[in-house]
Formats: sequence, structure tokens, C-alpha cells
Amino acid sequence: MAVGVKTLLARCVTFVVLLQEFAMSGPTESLAAASSSTELAGTATDLAATAVAAGPEVHFAAAAGICLAGTVAAVVAGKLARDVILLRRGYDPGQQITQQDNVAVAIETAGFVVAIVLALLGAFVTSAHSALGLAGDLAQTAVLVVSMLLLNDRLTTWLLLRGLDADKEVGHKGNAAIALVRTSANIATALVLRGALGHDSALWERVVWVLIGQVGLYAMSVVHQKVTHYDDLAELRQRNTAAAWPMAGILIGSGLIVEAALRGESGGWLADLQSVGLDLVLSAVLLQVLRAGADALLLPGAKFHEEISRDRNVGAGVLEASAYLSGAVAVAWFLS
Repeated sequence: MAVGVKTLLARCVTFVVLLQEFAMSGPTESLAAASSSTELAGTATDLAATAVAAGPEVHFAAAAGICLAGTVAAVVAGKLARDVILLRRGYDPGQQITQQDNVAVAIETAGFVVAIVLALLGAFVTSAHSALGLAGDLAQTAVLVVSMLLLNDRLTTWLLLRGLDADKEVGHKGNAAIALVRTSANIATALVLRGALGHDSALWERVVWVLIGQVGLYAMSVVHQKVTHYDDLAELRQRNTAAAWPMAGILIGSGLIVEAALRGESGGWLADLQSVGLDLVLSAVLLQVLRAGADALLLPGAKFHEEISRDRNVGAGVLEASAYLSGAVAVAWFLS
């Protein structure tokens, strides 16, 4: 068994290195690299074979190696899929970052990578006692996580950034304000995935709770846009990063609350829906009450909305975001 674990870990490291090399050249070159993909597939086959040969019980070190290799594989595959999608929408993320020094694209790419890891490791649940079963459960979770994050990219643009050509703004104009909002939406979705997928109920039930959680997340964000004293979308179009920070704060804060609301023991569909719905409504009201008093608490003698829309004061935006996040952390703690 000890020899099998050492071999498995060694091949995990080889697999990770090959994944890194495979992704280094960008989406077009990676897709065309037939020899690299063949070598990668061969190493993956060797890895699985070694995992099976290691025995029916997964040693802790072997499990750690499988999770490491699987997480890196999910990040590489997810980033590659997103790069290909963006390439078809008119720009190459790698070129924008390295040749155009586009910080907005870098922000979105970094946020997407962090969201994959955050969601995958928080949502991963397994009862497998074999290496092959562990790898299968991890792969299934990774597919769900990456698919939902890719879908969230579109839903955020359609629902929260209505009327804005977000891809053009980020990819060609370097609009960091919109990039910050979309990145925060991915982090928030990762939190929802942790809450919805991180238990051992049937897969279809967990997927349904993912959808319910996303509806709650978007609803709380839309409410925020409706109650602000300025036009959030107009400010984002004008690259007002100060206006992006409160939206980022409410998105991640809502994600924290939704994650906490979705965790816990199930009492049946009706009871769970009522409980989650009540938690989200009360939390949304509480966050807006907190917002109303945040001026006096954090910015005496001034108003957040004036500092953000009139003066484009990024510091004021960060402070308002911190108010939302602080309130959300407290609410999530009480819900947990």
C-alpha cells in the first residue's frame, strides 16, 4: 500500500505539471496541441490505474493527491473553457493581459480561478472508499461547479448589467468597474454552490437548491440597485469604480447569506423553502437598514451616494462595501 501511495502522488505531480504546460500557450494553441493532449490523457490514465491498484481503501495522502490533481485539473479546464468562450466573443484574455496590460480582464480571470477553488473544495462531498470513487465524485462536482460559473457569467450580464455590453467593456475598453462586479458575482455564486452542493442529498435536489440560491442572490442584488440614489449601471458604464464596490459588497454579502441559509438539516421541501425564503427576505431588509445607517457610522458628515456618484470617491465605495460584508458575516453567523 505504501508503494502505491508514493507512486500515486508522484503521478499526481506529473499530471499537475503537464496540465500547467498544456494551459500555458492559451486557448487556440492548447486546443491544437495534439501531442500535449495525448500525453496528458496518457498520464491521466496512468494516474487512474495507479489509484485503483493502490487498493480499495484510500490512504489519506493518496486522497490528498487526488484532490490536488483534481482541483488543478478543474481550474485548468474551467479557465480554458472560459478562454475559448471569450475568444469566440471577440477577444483573447491572454493577449489582453500580456500585450494590452488589461487589468479588467486580469481581475475577471483571477476571480474565476478563485471561484472554482472556493466552490469545488466547499461543495465536494463523497462517501467513496476507493480512489476511483473519490476521483469520480470530485470530477462530478467539478463539472457542476465550472458549468454553473460559466452560466453565471451570462446571467450576471443579462440580469444585473442590463443594457451593457459587458464583454466589450471589459475585453476592449478595460472597464475595471464592470470587471469587479462580474468577479464578485462569480465569488458569490461559488458561495451559493458551497451551500447548495455541500451535503449528501440526491444530486438533483442539490442542483435545484443551486438554482433557488442563485435566484435569491440575483434578487437581493436587484433590490440593491433599485434603492440606490443613483443609476448604478450608468455609473458602471462611465467606469466609476466607486459605484462598483458597493455592488461587489452586496453580491458577496448575499452569497454569504445564501450559503448559510442553504446549509443545515432538511425538514422537507416545503419547510426548507419557507425557511430559506424567510431568511433571505429578512436578511435583505436588514442589509438595507444597515445601509441607511452606514453613512453616520462610517462616514460622518457625508453621504455615501454623493461621494460615490458626484465625487467618484473609491474610498467611500469601499467603506459602503465593508458595511454590507460586515452585516452579511453577522447574519450568516446567526443562520449557521
